[in-house]
Amino acid sequence: MPIGFIVDTEFLWGFQANVIGLSKTPPSFYYPPPTTFLGALAESIAKDYGIGEEQGKNLIPTLSQNLLAIGVKPLNCFPVKFEDINKIIAVKITGNIHYPNPKNLARSYDAPARGKTLLISLDDEAPRLRWFLIFKSKSITFNGKRVELDDRFFWKIHRIGSKESRVSVVNVISTESLELRKGTVMVNYSFPSAEGISPQDEVSGVWEFEIYVKPYSLNSYSQVIEYIMGKNTLPFLIPLRRSLLREPKYVVSVGGKFTSYSIGEEVVIGYG
Repeated sequence: MPIGFIVDTEFLWGFQANVIGLSKTPPSFYYPPPTTFLGALAESIAKDYGIGEEQGKNLIPTLSQNLLAIGVKPLNCFPVKFEDINKIIAVKITGNIHYPNPKNLARSYDAPARGKTLLISLDDEAPRLRWFLIFKSKSITFNGKRVELDDRFFWKIHRIGSKESRVSVVNVISTESLELRKGTVMVNYSFPSAEGISPQDEVSGVWEFEIYVKPYSLNSYSQVIEYIMGKNTLPFLIPLRRSLLREPKYVVSVGGKFTSYSIGEEVVIGYG
């Protein structure tokens, strides 16, 4: 039976999650990509079960294969992309020469601009994003162990993106009482642009396209880095909030292999 999780994350300043492989100065996203959130969840599970970093990466495709839907929306913030200078230290061995090396500073350091996203609060509170995830089952099997997906793993998430992208989870709701519906629905979370999903009317807010690594049915961690080759990607329509008075909403026609999942007024689109 599908289970839904609604997770509110409070950001310290914003996040860093770059578009990989384009240049030394990669741009950022408006919001952390779905696979980035799955990575944060995988880290939390790995710590609890004593799974090492290398094996922990394989938790991401395991979670992906159990995922039916994932969406994000801003509660009180607006994203602003920017780039700033970052010092990078080379740690390597080339021709028996260890770097960083004071005799060759040019090959020991670099300072490219890196894309980041600042989340600007629209009120006096810290910026918050809300995530809505639907999983096929409450449990997954990893390395022969049965892992139960429950609230405690979401509460332990401490970053979404790079190590500087600090977050605090301020609320988690889980339920199996989900309303499934096809046809015309009012959506207030980011949703994929795919066959079977037909956007009809942009009711409120501003909606933009971003291309993410497809978060569903990943077979291996290596598929995450296929973004550089334009493989395994999926466009998403994402909501940008400019006012606290009206949240972004979109009327969408849903059919085929997709359906909408709702908990009260929270509506996300996924497989079903």
